[in-house]
Amino acid sequence: MQQLIERKQYMQVLRNLKDQNIIKVITGVRRCGKSTLLQMFADELLQNGVVQEQIQFYNFEDLDTQALGDIFQIHTHIKNKLVADKMNYIFLDEIQNVKEFQRLVDSLFIKKNCDVYITGSNAYMLSGELATLLTGRYIETSILPLQFIEYYEFIAAKSPNLSKSESLAVYITEGGVPEYFNQKNISQSQADEFMRSVLNTIIEKDIFTRLDIRDKHNFNKIIDFAFDSVGSFVSPRSISDTLRTHGTIVDKEAVARYLDALCDAFLLYKVPRYEIKGKGLLQTLNKYYLVDPCFRKVRLKRNMQPDRTHWLENMVYLELLRRYRDVYIGKIDNKEVDFVVTDYEGYTSYYQVAWTTMNEETLERELASLKAIKDSSPKYLLTMDVDFNPVYDGIRKLNIVDWLFSNQ
Repeated sequence: MQQLIERKQYMQVLRNLKDQNIIKVITGVRRCGKSTLLQMFADELLQNGVVQEQIQFYNFEDLDTQALGDIFQIHTHIKNKLVADKMNYIFLDEIQNVKEFQRLVDSLFIKKNCDVYITGSNAYMLSGELATLLTGRYIETSILPLQFIEYYEFIAAKSPNLSKSESLAVYITEGGVPEYFNQKNISQSQADEFMRSVLNTIIEKDIFTRLDIRDKHNFNKIIDFAFDSVGSFVSPRSISDTLRTHGTIVDKEAVARYLDALCDAFLLYKVPRYEIKGKGLLQTLNKYYLVDPCFRKVRLKRNMQPDRTHWLENMVYLELLRRYRDVYIGKIDNKEVDFVVTDYEGYTSYYQVAWTTMNEETLERELASLKAIKDSSPKYLLTMDVDFNPVYDGIRKLNIVDWLFSNQ
């Protein structure tokens, strides 16, 4: 039996938005838990006095649901089941599979007794007609795979003797796709095969089919390159030039389109550079982070340990993304700051990430970029070290496990 994990952060978002006159849009990569989140929220509604007849749940990956027909037939089906004089909760899962779904959503939204929730696995659903038709009437919540606190609660229930640090070492390279760990209970090979099938579905359904991409061979080269370059500075031109030296000709415009497609499918996250002194975005050499390291593990079939520092950085980026409004790569003079973040009140903080800084030379190197920043905003050095969280010229060094269980 599969173990369900309550996504407390996202469940609270849905609770806060319940019955508000706005469409709730849930986005995220496939298998990150969108459908489960909606189902758990629907179950909570039942526990809190909403009757079953007030809840309609449709998964448009299901052929039985697709058989309902076009938007007019689906609309009629939903409308005929509405409970009069009571709020009805309409859940439309993977709605991007329905042609012209925007009109369906809009029509349901304008009904006074419909509270509408939709999910999708690519960013295209929030572009074009939907954005035009529903401007100001929807709010997006983008969800990610399990964060470490969720993962640890899940794993600790099965392995109570596993320490937080030991759990984190696994999490950094195996990520937090919930179903992956359910599959691992059967076998490692089955879990890896499951993740490969998820990745192949994303590439085929959310990228190749949707964009009608014919040059699949070169696109796969871009995927491999991007997955192998997590945490490194890249640009469409640098990728094109590197591939050219290996006999693959893809112009930089095509590379840019392919990278955008991977971001739209929520596989990659593009992080721009921010000039700290000039307080402005730079146009060249961004970094890309992967939504879950396991996709790289099963795609490239490589040992993740030699790159563990990059995957530690990848994990920190995703955690910052959960906590803050904006996340950037920082540049000051000729030095790099791993992350510059802005919170929802407009305050800035700076983060540097290293596996260990117990060596004095490494410590000074990691502190140098933070010391170069002269403003008084909080500055943090995150490592796996356990050394009582010292402070260096106002820079707080924190153990990453402690930080993950805090709000800093």
